[in-house]
Amino acid sequence: MGIDAVLAEWRSKKRRMGCVSASEWWIKRLPGFRVVRKRFYYPNGEFWEHVVITDGVIEIDPSPYANHGSV
Repeated sequence: MGIDAVLAEWRSKKRRMGCVSASEWWIKRLPGFRVVRKRFYYPNGEFWEHVVITDGVIEIDPSPYANHGSV
């Protein structure tokens, strides 16, 4: 299954998942992609992580609505 087919399936219904669940959903359908945890730091030194997927060339953020920290 290619990226276009996975994207069409993703858009076929309203999906609201956290970044980990959304990434797992995508990597089940896109062989060769893996999970990458990105760490972001607040000015006070605390951090939060956001999960995206990549094949080493393309990076996909399947849950951009979850791309923010809670502090």
